[in-house]
Amino acid sequence: MKRLLEIEARKEEIRKMLEGEEKVDVKALTEEVRALNEEKEGIEAREALKKNLGKSPEPATNKKNKEPDEDPEARSMQAQTRVVVDNTPQMSQESRAFQTYLETRAADIDGGNLKTDSGFVVIPEEIVNDIMKLKSSEYNLDKYVTIKPVGNGSGKYPVVRPSDVAALPEVAELEENPKLAVKPFFMLGYDIKTYRGYFLVSKEAIEDAQIDVLAELKTWLARTIAATRNATILKVLKEGGQGEDGSTTKFATKDATGIDGLKDVVNMNIKPNYENNLAIMSQSAYAALDKLKDGNGNYLLQADVKEPTAKRLLGARIEVLPDEMLPNNADAHQIILGNMKDGIVLFSRSQYQAQWTNYMHFGEALMVAVRQDVRILDKDSVILVNFTPSAPVVPGV
Repeated sequence: MKRLLEIEARKEEIRKMLEGEEKVDVKALTEEVRALNEEKEGIEAREALKKNLGKSPEPATNKKNKEPDEDPEARSMQAQTRVVVDNTPQMSQESRAFQTYLETRAADIDGGNLKTDSGFVVIPEEIVNDIMKLKSSEYNLDKYVTIKPVGNGSGKYPVVRPSDVAALPEVAELEENPKLAVKPFFMLGYDIKTYRGYFLVSKEAIEDAQIDVLAELKTWLARTIAATRNATILKVLKEGGQGEDGSTTKFATKDATGIDGLKDVVNMNIKPNYENNLAIMSQSAYAALDKLKDGNGNYLLQADVKEPTAKRLLGARIEVLPDEMLPNNADAHQIILGNMKDGIVLFSRSQYQAQWTNYMHFGEALMVAVRQDVRILDKDSVILVNFTPSAPVVPGV
C-alpha cells in the first residue's frame, strides 16, 4: 500500500538524520518513529482482518444495524479473529524482528526492519525502555549525576555550572540591560566511548531448554548498563577526568581525623545544600562511622527524617557501596562528599547494540555494546575525604 511505503521512507529519513553529524531533536524523532510504527501496525492489522474475512470490517457505528451473518462458520471465524487481534501483545514490528534475530541468528535482518550500525544490530527503543525499567531495580549511581542524551558520537553540549549562576542586578525602567558578569552557560565537550561485552548463550540451550533469549538479554543488559555506569562514574570521582576545555581535572582530596576534623572539612568545603549533598562510602567506612559518638554521646550518623531507614552524615544522604566497589586502606576510609549532579555529566548515546559472534570453541555468544562518556562539570562541588576515625597512638607519649 502507498501509505506503508511512505511510512518506511520516512523512517529511513529519520534513521539517516539520527546517524548524521548534524544536531537533531532525538526525542521528537523517536516519538515520530513510535507513532509511525503504531500506524503501520494498525494498517497491517486491518489488512489481515480483511484478508481473513474476505471483506472490510464494518465500522463500530454500523454493527447495531447489521443483520446477523447467516453463515455460522463465518460468524465463528469473525469472533476468533477479533479475539486474536485484541489480545495480541503490542510489540512493534521492529521489536518482533529483533526477537527473531536473537532466536535465529539470521544474517539478513528480518525484512530490513532493524537498524544496523558498524555491523551491530541496534536494539529497538521499545526493548531499551523495558531494559531501563529493569535497570531501575539495580544499584544506580547515575541517578545522582546529570544525564544528557546525545545523538552524535562527539560534539559539545550547552550546560549550566550552578556555581557560575549570579543574581540579576537591579535595573531602572527603560535602561539598557546590563551584561551579566558571569556567563553561566558553556559548551561542555563529549566524545562517546564504546563499552562491549559478551552475553553467553548456546544455540542448544535455546532449542533444548526453550530459553527466552530476549527476556534473558533484557535482565543481563539492565545489570550491565548499571554496572558500567557505576564503574565509569566512580573512576571519574576517584581519578578525575576531562572537564570544560577537554583537559584533565580532578576533585580535591582532603584528610580528616576524628569527628571534629571531619566536621571542619565538610563545613569549609561543601556547600550546605543538604537536599542534594551525598556521602558515598564503603561498607567498612560505614561500619566505622556508625559507631562514632560526639562529646554529648550522640551518634555521628543521624536518621533521615524523610526516610527512617536511611541515614545522613552531617546533612548529606548516605549511600553505601560494597567494599569491592570502593576499597579502603587499613587506616583511613575514603568518603566521597558533595553534590554529584553539579559535579558530573554523563553523556548517553541512548543507543544499545547487539551482534551474534563466535566465542572460542564454545559456540556463539551475543556481543552487546553500550556507548557513553562521563565528564566533570564542576570540580568544586565534590570532595574526596580520607577519614581516620581517631588520631594514631604515638608510642612513648
